[in-house]
Amino acid sequence: MVELRAGIGGRLVAVAAACVVLALLPGVASAGSSAREVAAALRSDPVYVADSERDQLTVPQRGRVRLRIVRADIGRIQIAVVSPQSAERAGGLNELANAVDQAMPGRRGALILTTGSAFHVVTSHGVVEPTAAALRAAVESNGDRGLDAQLLAAVDGIAEVDPGADADANVPAPAVPSRPEGPQPDDVVDDVGDSFRLGVLIVAAAIALPFLLGAIALLLGWRRRREAADDREQLERGDARDELIVLGEEIQALDLDVDMPDASPRGREEYERALKLYDRANQLLARDDTSEVELYEARRSLEEGRSRLAAAREALAAGKGA
Repeated sequence: MVELRAGIGGRLVAVAAACVVLALLPGVASAGSSAREVAAALRSDPVYVADSERDQLTVPQRGRVRLRIVRADIGRIQIAVVSPQSAERAGGLNELANAVDQAMPGRRGALILTTGSAFHVVTSHGVVEPTAAALRAAVESNGDRGLDAQLLAAVDGIAEVDPGADADANVPAPAVPSRPEGPQPDDVVDDVGDSFRLGVLIVAAAIALPFLLGAIALLLGWRRRREAADDREQLERGDARDELIVLGEEIQALDLDVDMPDASPRGREEYERALKLYDRANQLLARDDTSEVELYEARRSLEEGRSRLAAAREALAAGKGA
């Protein structure tokens, strides 16, 4: 059975938020997490899985979902797998999703909550029906392939209909300039005689002209330097995101080796460290206005992640030969 619900998000004033529920089969109740705990986890990682639901989405599967978000719609999709008990305690999956959304002011894009058998999405924009259709199609067409396949398809579908940051309801409205208070220049000049005013203007222009030309030259030079720095930063940001995708693919390539029963414990530990560093870099690069410090930290995380992954690959290979 598929049920669609739409409502208004509490943190969006006078703007309709999209809420979609896809109810499939009843789940098994287990220990759960509060909305604040889920929100806190999603601030640093786009994929959250409650401890009681780890079997539904394994560590390698979470890595694949994270990588798909980076490729398809970085920074605009968050996913949380929660227990049925958590949803029931909050008054339903839709209530829990709205509570998580409330605990994440400024969140952008689509927030998906699922118990594995029911799905709910809250959006920061008004594109309701296409988002609902994308989630519904992903869940129903992959019902026999597992939760990871459903979420991967949902990421792709929702990314295609995402209208982007400009359509978000929580984008601050541009400020309207106000007329300055006090007497205006024209009010004062009108009181000065025409002859005296002309003389004052000529003298003032002669004095101010060299300073004005110098200021213009400085401004043009500053703008050129700023544009060059922006171009350089944009290239570095693009390179870092390319490195992030490559690291994600290399992590994904070790999924099977890590899941083997006889896999090296040290290899698994290094793999987990590499995955955490990947998540940290992903979070730093998710924003469009990444600062120079954040970009530097992201590249450090990527470099250390590659080192940890190489150690994991070496340990796993040594374990096979033992």
